[in-house]
Amino acid sequence: MSRTELAGGVVEGTITVDGVEVRYFDSVADHFATGESSRHPLVLVHGTGGSTRAHYGYLFPLLAGRQRVVAVDFAPPVPTQGPLTLEHLERQVVAVLDAVLPDRPVTLVGYSLGAVVAAAVAARHPQTVRNLVLVAGWMKTDAHQELRNKVWQRLREERSQALGDYMAFCAFSGPFLVASQALGDSSPALTAFEPNAFTDVQMKLNRTIDISGLVPSIAATTLVIGCTHDQMVPKWHSKALFASIPDARYTEITSGHAVVIERPAQLVQIIDQFTDAPSRDAAGDIVATARP
Repeated sequence: MSRTELAGGVVEGTITVDGVEVRYFDSVADHFATGESSRHPLVLVHGTGGSTRAHYGYLFPLLAGRQRVVAVDFAPPVPTQGPLTLEHLERQVVAVLDAVLPDRPVTLVGYSLGAVVAAAVAARHPQTVRNLVLVAGWMKTDAHQELRNKVWQRLREERSQALGDYMAFCAFSGPFLVASQALGDSSPALTAFEPNAFTDVQMKLNRTIDISGLVPSIAATTLVIGCTHDQMVPKWHSKALFASIPDARYTEITSGHAVVIERPAQLVQIIDQFTDAPSRDAAGDIVATARP
């Protein structure tokens, strides 16, 4: 295990899990421990092909102003251990929790594939995961997702120049793309994502997701966040999670799947309000959000 201090007091560390080095970031400032806040540390889990920087670069520093924040960067499995599995990613999250926040209850936040991993970790580790936020997540891959994944795979195999456009079309909402075009912004946000071999195995894993047997056992106080214009994980998946978790409440953001880029400030606000008082809204409530 190694740790290096970065600017702003953030620590970058690594820990070995299943023979690979898993990177994490830790804001270190522990408001809960000093009595400044009753909030548990917040642990961020990114989505497919992402990283702390790509998916939480905006959210991390803002959330860290209120509570300790730790973020995990997934690492690919050792090739000789076979294909990537959900359990590989779960073990990486749990190992970081054990190393950085031993015996501490946490609020776990997962986005996209990270939400799938976070839900599975919460189901298996109820004493650790006290609160849970699932953003644009799902329980079981359906035919709609399989078709999108199949088109992505075909374009990837053909090394098609259309892959970037297809990914932007699927990730962002129509209103966001129209506004970006009107502003003359074909923008880094639309073109920065470059798939690699690890992306490929994550996309393959996405085709096989089924945690429907685990989700009903989640005991954490949960907030499920759906995205109104999501074409990658349509909001009916978030509603299914909401319906299946006993202590869940639901809210929606007017965004495409890439909510961490389209509406990061609103996402920060919603997570911040939830972590301030997770049980403010009762289980089963649909929480209204400010209209954009």
